[in-house]
Amino acid sequence: MIRRLAALGLLLFALNAQGQGSLFKWVDEKGVVHYSDTPPAGKAGEKFKARPQPPLDSAQTPQRGRSWQEQLQDSNEHRFQEEKRQQEEQQRTRQAAEKCQRARYALDSLKRETPLYRVNKDGERTYMEDEERQRLAADWQKQADANCR
Repeated sequence: MIRRLAALGLLLFALNAQGQGSLFKWVDEKGVVHYSDTPPAGKAGEKFKARPQPPLDSAQTPQRGRSWQEQLQDSNEHRFQEEKRQQEEQQRTRQAAEKCQRARYALDSLKRETPLYRVNKDGERTYMEDEERQRLAADWQKQADANCR
């Protein structure tokens, strides 16, 4: 099977390179598909048109005239830039996860019914009022919405 495909490929290439001749396709009594430059004797063969492959665009064509050292340097630079971009993305993701965790912890503390206080300069406890608690909860909710995904 592979040999037939290789032979067909070479035949198509040769015909396409010459720019002349036709290619016929037919199926014999056993169900085997055949390709030839002449139609089968006494049978109807389908004329097969080989489509030429479109040319490669400039991004796919190999760069000629550049040394392998220059190409290697470009490849290494491209890889370095990609790794740097991935590291920066991972760091942003880590920071967002930390901010998310901090915001959720603060929201959990603020939503509890237990009194919250701060210690002032004199070492005395000053308890948080309900309005301040609601304002802080709204601020932490914004942080959670922005960083938790």
